[in-house]
Amino acid sequence: MNKNLILLLSIVAFYGCGSSSSDKKKIDISDYLPIKSMSKDYTHVTKIDGKLNNQTYTDTIVVESNLITIKEDKNNNTLISIKENEVEIKYLNDGNHTKIMNRKLNKGDEVSTYIKENKTEILKIGSQKIGERLTNVKEKCTLDSFIDRYEKFFFEYINYDDKHNIMKIKCITKTIVNTKIDAKYVDSVSYTNGVVESKDDVSYIYLQKGLGSIAIINDDCLASKLPDVIDDTLEPEKCLGERYEYDLYQPQY
Repeated sequence: MNKNLILLLSIVAFYGCGSSSSDKKKIDISDYLPIKSMSKDYTHVTKIDGKLNNQTYTDTIVVESNLITIKEDKNNNTLISIKENEVEIKYLNDGNHTKIMNRKLNKGDEVSTYIKENKTEILKIGSQKIGERLTNVKEKCTLDSFIDRYEKFFFEYINYDDKHNIMKIKCITKTIVNTKIDAKYVDSVSYTNGVVESKDDVSYIYLQKGLGSIAIINDDCLASKLPDVIDDTLEPEKCLGERYEYDLYQPQY
């Protein structure tokens, strides 16, 4: 066979294999969910206005074929359905809201876009309707990185056997409030007509391979008080005090 033809076929084969390999590099997020039934103890920690509080709770996890049920302290909480291209998470104690997560991901890919709240409030003076307020709270999460160790307080999570690394997911929550006042009342009420968009509220979710959630971290930068304004894009020295909410798994390895 002609040497040039052999070389050309080799190059085509090489790039063809490369394309297939690239597809296989995508991470399956379902591998970072619990793979067996278990109980997991957590500590919930908050610090608000200088007051530190913590409480413990237990997640009882039942793993079946493509279905994971999580009950927090015996209350039905979450159903996780693993489908061909996505993972569906239904929050049973939160109006049956459903979050859809993309199943196959590369670093930097969008994991989910989730409407946490979408409500309409009728504004009245006495019994007279003067307008309405629309509130939309949206959370967008992306695959940030993979790590082998994470530590918070005295909790330490490690990739103890090189087979259980940790997926770090970054989530940004934004709130948009649209106030619509009927034209004839605009000059006679204290409500402000228009759209107000919040600053970024950044949080992180840590999933360990085969174990599921090990930490949910929400450090808030309080940009102003009365009303409280969260802006996690600010430099730490511009924040007014320390404010956070954490859910931390009590590791058993």
